[in-house]
Amino acid sequence: MLSQRLRVDFYEQTPEIVAKELLGKVLVYKKSDDIIAGIIVETEAYLHSGDESSHSFKGLNSRNEAMFMRGGTFYVYLIYGVHHCVNIVTQKQGYGSAVLIRAVEPIAGIEVMIANRRNNNIPELCKGPGNLAKSFGFDLSNNKNSLLSDDLFVCDLNLYTDSAIAIGTRIGITKSAELPLRFYLDGNLYVSKISK
Repeated sequence: MLSQRLRVDFYEQTPEIVAKELLGKVLVYKKSDDIIAGIIVETEAYLHSGDESSHSFKGLNSRNEAMFMRGGTFYVYLIYGVHHCVNIVTQKQGYGSAVLIRAVEPIAGIEVMIANRRNNNIPELCKGPGNLAKSFGFDLSNNKNSLLSDDLFVCDLNLYTDSAIAIGTRIGITKSAELPLRFYLDGNLYVSKISK
């Protein structure tokens, strides 16, 4: 499993394509002697233009610099001064587009996740972007990391068909809220919020 990694050309696609095609693939993080991994079950795309909720909408700044790097870069930021959110940068360098990883289904390193979250409810461990980051142990030190490295990558698996994928509007935003840029595995227990 660990050898079938996504290549840079996958990440250089538009965020809508990457967000949809990441579903069913496996996010892997090697930290010290631990391997932490989960199946990606929910994502949100953030566009480089015409998307007022995207951090890149007003241009490059010190906070969003990673978002303008080459596709396959990790963009990590802190929200509400409490929770970290992890994103995968898409397209070529300079575009300013990314995909937020909202939820994963834990498959490896679950004991580490439980310790990090201080919660042994497995379906809740990585449900929501803040919980996901805490479970994996991601923080601002991971900002600008490459997903082409030996300790952070996504495995190229096709565990689900297009018929399993649902599309809706993004969660918790007020600007450009009507855009159908949230992708998730319909009915999956580990998705952060089930649309009505």
